[in-house]
Amino acid sequence: MSFFPTSRVIIWDLFKKSPWFSKWPSLDVSEIFKKGTLGKHPKGEKVYKDYATQDLCFLAQGSLWACLAGDNGLIKFCIINPPALIGTAQLLKDDFEDNPSYEFYAAEESTVLTIPAAAIMERLDEKPNLWRPITEAAIFYQRQCVRQVVLMCCGTIKERLISAIYHHRLSNTSRPHRQYRSLDSISQEEWALMTQSSRQHVNRALRELEQEGILTLGYKKIEIKDPSELERLALARMRRNA
Repeated sequence: MSFFPTSRVIIWDLFKKSPWFSKWPSLDVSEIFKKGTLGKHPKGEKVYKDYATQDLCFLAQGSLWACLAGDNGLIKFCIINPPALIGTAQLLKDDFEDNPSYEFYAAEESTVLTIPAAAIMERLDEKPNLWRPITEAAIFYQRQCVRQVVLMCCGTIKERLISAIYHHRLSNTSRPHRQYRSLDSISQEEWALMTQSSRQHVNRALRELEQEGILTLGYKKIEIKDPSELERLALARMRRNA
C-alpha cells in the first residue's frame, strides 16, 4: 500500500459530504479526518477485515469486493462503491452476540482513508446526537445492498448485467460529474459472479448490448457507448423492483 497526501483535499470534500458525516458539525468531521491515513490499494489486495484492527475504512475511490469465509474459501457476494464507511459494526461490537468476519478486497485500484475507531467513538461519546446520522447512513446502505442483491439475482442475465454495470460504474457519482469510462477493471468472470451467472451467459448478454449500440467490447475492456440508454434501462428496472 502506498501513500499520497496530495490527494487529501479531494478526499476531504467527498468525506465531509458523505451520508455518514454531512450532518456532523464541520469541526467534528475535520478532527476525525485529520486522524485518518490515506492509502491506495491495487486490484486484488486485501483492504480490510472486520475486527482485525481497531480502525474503520472510508472508501473514497474505486470499488471493493465484500467477502465472507465459506467451506471452499472466501465467497465474493457484493461490490461496495464510494462513499462507503466499512467497519461500523466495530463501534457496537460489544453489543453483538455473533461477530461475522467480513473481508474486503480491491476490485480495482482503490483509495481508502483508514480511521481509528477510537477517534469516532470519542466524538460519539461527547455528542451522542451524532449517532443519528451514522445510523441513518447505515440503514440507507443496508437498503442499497438488499436492493442490489435483488437486482443481481432476479430477471434475465441481460437485465442483471445492465444493473450490475450501472451500479458499479454509473451510479456512484452524482450529476453532472459522472464519468463513463471504460470498464476494464472487472473481468467477465467477475461480472458473472455479480449476476449469479456464467461467463458464457455474460458474454452472450454483452454481445446483445453491443448489437443494440449500448456498449462496445474490446480486449479485456467494455466501453459505454450510450450511457443515457443504459441509465434509462437500469433506472426503469430499479423502479419496477422498488
